Amino acid sequence: MDLEQKAIERVRTASEMSFALYGSPLVVTDSGGKDSAICREIVRRAGIPYEVQHNLTTADAPQTLKTELVRQGIPADEIAFIHDAKTDTQREKLFRDMRSGRKKILIGSTDQCGTGVNVQAHITAMHHVDCPWKPSSIEQREGRGVRQGNENEEVVIYRYVTKETFDAYSWSLVENKQRFISQVMTSRAVSRTCEDIDEAILSYAEIKAVATGNPLIKEKMQLENDVQRLKMLKSNYDSRRYSLQDNFMVRYPKLIAASKTKLAHIREDVKTAETAFLAEPDFAITIGNARFSERTDGGTVMLEAVSRCKKGETTHIGSFKGFELLVEKNYMEVNFMVLRGKTDYKAELSASPVGNMIKLENLCQNISSDIGELEERINLYERDMEQSRQEYENPFMQEEELKEKLARLNELNVQLDLEDGRVDEIGLCEEQDNARVAEKNSYYTGALPESYGRQSRKEVR
Repeated sequence: MDLEQKAIERVRTASEMSFALYGSPLVVTDSGGKDSAICREIVRRAGIPYEVQHNLTTADAPQTLKTELVRQGIPADEIAFIHDAKTDTQREKLFRDMRSGRKKILIGSTDQCGTGVNVQAHITAMHHVDCPWKPSSIEQREGRGVRQGNENEEVVIYRYVTKETFDAYSWSLVENKQRFISQVMTSRAVSRTCEDIDEAILSYAEIKAVATGNPLIKEKMQLENDVQRLKMLKSNYDSRRYSLQDNFMVRYPKLIAASKTKLAHIREDVKTAETAFLAEPDFAITIGNARFSERTDGGTVMLEAVSRCKKGETTHIGSFKGFELLVEKNYMEVNFMVLRGKTDYKAELSASPVGNMIKLENLCQNISSDIGELEERINLYERDMEQSRQEYENPFMQEEELKEKLARLNELNVQLDLEDGRVDEIGLCEEQDNARVAEKNSYYTGALPESYGRQSRKEVR
């Protein structure tokens, strides 16, 4: 089959669809060019009824919009097209006119009205006549007005959705993309994967559902949003449950055991210190093999011993009141004296010989001060462990709601023939060879929200 015959067959199929869905003949647009003449010839050879609408092309949309605005009373010289400014000089002049108010309406595409378009001084409203493919494009559009330098406190944003078109699904597609982007960027999602939905494939049944305004597709989209929300809540619930289980099975038992062990060691060291002070109340310290009873002498010799110790190491230099005496030197020039019994006790080392000896005595006498804090910490760990165990037993409150909505969504998928992309009897064609209305993997960009019609949705930023 040559290309001309394929084109004729496709036009016939489109005509059948037009009568099946709308009960009206095919509409052929005519912009007056060579391609329009070829299109009309193909339709004539196909032998089907059709209507011609002149000057109805995508390229004419900006001019059509301007014509309507002028008809509504806006002076033509106050309306500008961004694509009319071909050079940097022309663009800068256009931007000055917008900032000064000589031009009041600027019409342009996302790319042409993107970065570098500084016309925000008097912007009061922005209109999304179509839906872009990327969330970043929406941000780029709205950034032309909602930005620093705008003298208005509020900017009204309009978004237009037309009934029984792909507009709503396009906005839904952008919403889903933004949802996944937000999950990745904010780390709010606990899902391990994010499904790629950029190539949303439609089955024939779904196309028919949108084209005919089938209310089931609206219910399906609402259910998908609800299920997505409930699955996120369930995922958060599961994640927290795993964390709670780890708390009472691993984390808190380890913390409690470590704290109890340290508490036992401190109590033994308290006994050691008390015994040593009872046996020898007066000051005495051993540095190396020498024993000193004067704080000045002992402190001076200790500083000399410290100066010979290596940085980055903890070195034994003597003993004090039954405890091993060590010095901890680091590369930050902040050194510590360490008393080691069953556990370690530290005090910062100073340049004063007598001051260091007094610090050692205070450190040894105040070992018991940590007991109360440790006992309180153990009690806190035990309470948290019990609370984690109780919260772990709590059920997921929306479990039944999730099951019901999943079941209903599965029913709708069967009704709309969406499972596995299969198309059953949908009454669109009789013969497979000449009744294809779209390629098997057609891309879909539309859906039906709660608010339909040629209407605007106003948002105030």
